[in-house]
Amino acid sequence: MPAKSRVPPAGDHEELCIRFVNTVAWRLRGPVEDRVKTPIALLDWLTTAGVADANFGSRLRARWEKRPREGEAFRKSAVRLREAIYQILVAQIDGRPFDRAALRILDTATQAEARGLHAVPSRGALIWRSDHRRGAADDLLKPIAWSAVGLAMGPRSAKVRQCQDDRGCGWLFVDESRAQNRRWCSMGDCGNRAKVLRHYHRHAG
Repeated sequence: MPAKSRVPPAGDHEELCIRFVNTVAWRLRGPVEDRVKTPIALLDWLTTAGVADANFGSRLRARWEKRPREGEAFRKSAVRLREAIYQILVAQIDGRPFDRAALRILDTATQAEARGLHAVPSRGALIWRSDHRRGAADDLLKPIAWSAVGLAMGPRSAKVRQCQDDRGCGWLFVDESRAQNRRWCSMGDCGNRAKVLRHYHRHAG
């Protein structure tokens, strides 16, 4: 039976860069499921993730309806960044050398100016907000790139894991468990399935 379609919540507890990488489901098998296959789907995800505010999102949506090529160009840039981040984090997990092209993509995304992006307080925390009058679509990728650099260069980099579900889930997560032995992206999904299978095989045997 094929694995069911699913998408991680944009606003869950994981790092922003990991949430973005996980917009691809079933990475370790074919075909993968890309949950931001259109510019509008990507914009909706960015809005839910708190990177794009409603005003800026509405402006971009209206603009891309008139200029679909522009929206698609932005989506392709976002996908390049997403796949570069994935390659970098998986290289760290596996202890392999970094792909230089992936590093260049991430470095370029972090260094470009973001004139329309601001850190603002919200419910006792800081969140990103885009200025719909001055901002550009590319500004929305900056927080994702900064999140990736912060994670890859910080002390939590050694805690990044890839789900070991045997169906080929491939989602990434940060293992905050005390024993540092978490194997699945979610105990309510892949972990629960593995538990059920172990129970079945134990009793079948």
